[in-house]
Amino acid sequence: MLGSTVPTVGGIEKAFYWGDRWGCEAVQFYLTLSRKWQVDDISQEKIDSFKKSWKSSKVKEVVAHIPYLVNLISENETTKEKSIERMVAEIERAEVLGVKYLVLHPGSRGKQDKEGAIKALKKSFDLVLSRVAPKNVKILIETMAGQGTALGSSFQEIKEILSALDNDNLFSVCFDSAHVLEAGYDIRGKENYKEVLDEFNKYIPLEKIEAFHLNDSKTKVDSRVDRHEHIGKGEIGLAFFKELLNDDRFKKIPKILETPSMETMSEENLKVLRKLINK
Repeated sequence: MLGSTVPTVGGIEKAFYWGDRWGCEAVQFYLTLSRKWQVDDISQEKIDSFKKSWKSSKVKEVVAHIPYLVNLISENETTKEKSIERMVAEIERAEVLGVKYLVLHPGSRGKQDKEGAIKALKKSFDLVLSRVAPKNVKILIETMAGQGTALGSSFQEIKEILSALDNDNLFSVCFDSAHVLEAGYDIRGKENYKEVLDEFNKYIPLEKIEAFHLNDSKTKVDSRVDRHEHIGKGEIGLAFFKELLNDDRFKKIPKILETPSMETMSEENLKVLRKLINK
């Protein structure tokens, strides 16, 4: 299930216009404005318009990204409380729109150690879930590049996060190709593809991967610097993407582009990926 991050200028229902224009089976976008804390109410008219646009589209799955300003493990209590409130609002919005997947960066831990940060994440989600009861939404913890003090750059850390959150029905994983390479896992080439997924499976069952972000990387293996690149133009190359796109285990899993120059280059990147799929 191949797709892309798409623009939503003019309303979130515009996602399906771009999805159909680019031939996407899945799309990703923000459900709410990503650069401010306040979440405006959504009218029934807008909900109906969104669902109608989705129903008439060829897009099968919607993946929503939680805005980057959300940091559930922030050392700043005001930021943390705003993040908790925003997480509640994002889950509520996903539920009313029928969106199944919410992708979340685990957060930046600041001066906290890893164990303290994971405990803080658990505490924040306990508060989130005391205010909202998700019925159809899944929260996908994204694999991170390890830049700065970002939590979740190793498979072991992702395992520890999932174990602490202790809710298999609610939490799964979004596997970001660029982040995984940048965090130190050499996914280049056919053999490395298998080895890295086997390594992931040692910590977390592969079935817990419920979305992929497909990005090449401007920076090298273990750079700990998060910089996305067009498919086949970066350090990863094409072999990883070819293996993934032809791996029957992930056939029904959304695979979403997050490459640069979304409006002008996503369609071209999708063409590159489609050529890698065995007919």
